[in-house]
Amino acid sequence: MVDVTDATFENDVMQASLTAAIVVDLWAPWCGPCKTLGPILEKVIDETKGQVVLAKVNVDENPAISRAFQVQSIPAVFALKDGRIVDGFVGAQPEAAVREFVDRLLPTDVESFTTATPEDEAQRMQRVRRLETVLSQLSPKARATFIWARRDGQTYEEIGKQLGVSRNMVKKYLQQAIAHCRKSLDREEGG
Repeated sequence: MVDVTDATFENDVMQASLTAAIVVDLWAPWCGPCKTLGPILEKVIDETKGQVVLAKVNVDENPAISRAFQVQSIPAVFALKDGRIVDGFVGAQPEAAVREFVDRLLPTDVESFTTATPEDEAQRMQRVRRLETVLSQLSPKARATFIWARRDGQTYEEIGKQLGVSRNMVKKYLQQAIAHCRKSLDREEGG
């Protein structure tokens, strides 16, 4: 968790959102619902082990941030990825709702698998070549599903619509593709 000010917002939120999902909690010490929501956000986000970061903003002390988010009531919570707002809510929420909100921000299996950060460019290129080889072994639908899933913000429904298959088939193809890729790459790296 990081306490963010008008002066640190650009670095602590905007720049940080390029590498991790950031949840901005706009609150005030006098706000009862904020006191209820704050510990829930902290608990749920702490469980992500750094995949989601909580940025707390005291609106009384940081009016520029409040204006930027056009906050009319608090608590107001916004999720940012890649420098833009991707989700949010206003008002205290139960832990189950907060957990669903945070879970939507976690990397998908596809994102986790394909965004591993190798030590240098040569390793990255080698991994890309291996992944291309493995993907070429998949069925056309599984390969297309895997590739569509890498597009920013694509839901299973949207991928299915593009490919002419159901949401459940998208999940099935993705699971097959990820399992096949992991198995092939593990075998290649191990032997």
